[in-house]
Amino acid sequence: MRAAKTFLVVVLVVGLAAGLWALFSLYSEVKELRSIRQMPAAPAPAQQGQEYATIYLVKAEPTEFHLVPVQRKLGGPATPQAALQALINGPLAHEELFASVPASVQLRSLTIQDGLATADFSSEIVKDFNGGALLESYLVTAIVNTLTEFPQIQQVQILVEGEAVESIGGHILVSKPLSRGR
Repeated sequence: MRAAKTFLVVVLVVGLAAGLWALFSLYSEVKELRSIRQMPAAPAPAQQGQEYATIYLVKAEPTEFHLVPVQRKLGGPATPQAALQALINGPLAHEELFASVPASVQLRSLTIQDGLATADFSSEIVKDFNGGALLESYLVTAIVNTLTEFPQIQQVQILVEGEAVESIGGHILVSKPLSRGR
C-alpha cells in the first residue's frame, strides 16, 4: 500500500513538473511571437541596385497562425506596386511561411492620391479565398500593412474588378478605406 502511495506521489510530481515545463515553453513562444508581431520590420540594406520591401505573410504554429513581416528583395526600385506584387507572389520556396493572398490573384491597378492607395484586384481574390475570419483578417491586414509601409500611404481601399465590395470572405468589411491597425 505504501509503495502505491509513493508511486502516485512520484507520478504527480513528474506530471506537475512536465506541465510547468510545457506552460513555460508555451509562455516563451507566445512572448517571442508577440515581440515579432509588435516589432517593426527593420529595413534591409540595399545591395547593388536591389531594393527591399516589407510584406506580410502567414506563419503557422501548431495551434494557431500569425501574420509576420518579411523583408523581400525586389527586382528594382521599392514601389508600392512592386511590394504588392511581391505579396501576391507569396513566400519563397525555402521559407516556412504561407501566402496571405491567393497566388491566382492579379493586381489590376494601384493608384495613390492624397494618402489613399486604391488597389484593384482580380475576382480571384474572392473566388479563391478559402479561409475563415482569421485568415480573411490576415489577407486584408497583409494588403493594408504592406502598402502603408510606404510613407505616402495612410489608407487603403480594396477593390475587386474595379468595384468596392463589402468583404472578401464574408467576415471583414473592406467597403471603405482601411488604415493600419484598423
